[in-house]
Amino acid sequence: MTVFGIREGTPAGDIVSYIQRKGSATVKELEDALAVSTTAVREQLTHLTNQGLIAPTKIRQGPGRPSYRYTLTAKAQSLFPKGYDVLLNVLLEEILATEGPEGMAQLLSRVGTRLATLYTGDHPANVALRERLMQFVYTMNRKGMSINVAESPGGGWVVSEYACPYFEVAQTHDSLCSMERQMMETALGHEVEIQRRMVEGHNGCHFVIKADEIGIEKHN
Repeated sequence: MTVFGIREGTPAGDIVSYIQRKGSATVKELEDALAVSTTAVREQLTHLTNQGLIAPTKIRQGPGRPSYRYTLTAKAQSLFPKGYDVLLNVLLEEILATEGPEGMAQLLSRVGTRLATLYTGDHPANVALRERLMQFVYTMNRKGMSINVAESPGGGWVVSEYACPYFEVAQTHDSLCSMERQMMETALGHEVEIQRRMVEGHNGCHFVIKADEIGIEKHN
């Protein structure tokens, strides 16, 4: 496993793994467990703290050097494998079994609408589509989604996603692609079409907003 370039078996990786298993650790505990010097432990702790992966809590005050216990931050915890793909796959299979294809499609459509509000908030009705697009791309990139937008030669825009958050599950349940489209339609307030998908072997998922459907002037 690699977390922010920190591999298991390296000094920093061993510290992260130890704290993960124990919940917290002092410098002394890390020295004893890893059989390394105080200086080596402190150097790695400083590095990990600067990366935001661990946080110190003072446990003693008084003369001399203060003592601290170190714990993993939420940032570090979020980077460990979670098995969400397996869980999501099972949930979708159960929904499909109990609600049928139409019921699952309706449920995922509602989820897409809610995700749009969570991701981008509510836009005033008079906000131009171009502004909505730019804000949408900015917000999603901030969330690590790797999205860009380009004007289409025929008018309108093409929104491209290069980091599908549901890639493994979408290979079995392509209804997630429709959910993503619904999320985008709600966020932008305009009809969106899926042009290409990563699960079909393309380098990204490409969504089209056509000029003739939304009254956008075509550029000559």
